[in-house]
Amino acid sequence: MSTENFSVEATDSGLLFTFTGQLHAAACGAMNDDLMAAVEENDGPVVFDLGAVTFVASSFLRTVLTVNRTKAKDGFTIINVQPEVKKVFKMAGLWDALGMSKTNS
Repeated sequence: MSTENFSVEATDSGLLFTFTGQLHAAACGAMNDDLMAAVEENDGPVVFDLGAVTFVASSFLRTVLTVNRTKAKDGFTIINVQPEVKKVFKMAGLWDALGMSKTNS
């Protein structure tokens, strides 16, 4: 599955979502239904790769929180976070709350 701002691939251990560009409110609104459908259909862990993301809006943070809650028992990880995006997570108080300081320095 692929949309303008993300692609998803099944791995041996779960799903890998690779995001690109700016994840502003309009982009998140357009992709959220497809993204959540894929997350809910999968029994394994989910990984969000933000290596090519340059901006995240609060709507993406809401998506992250929803996926984190949905995948609490299976696992949820965010990798390759760019410094400007990391700043947004930290300002929102989500960096440590999601345990990202353990996996992303």
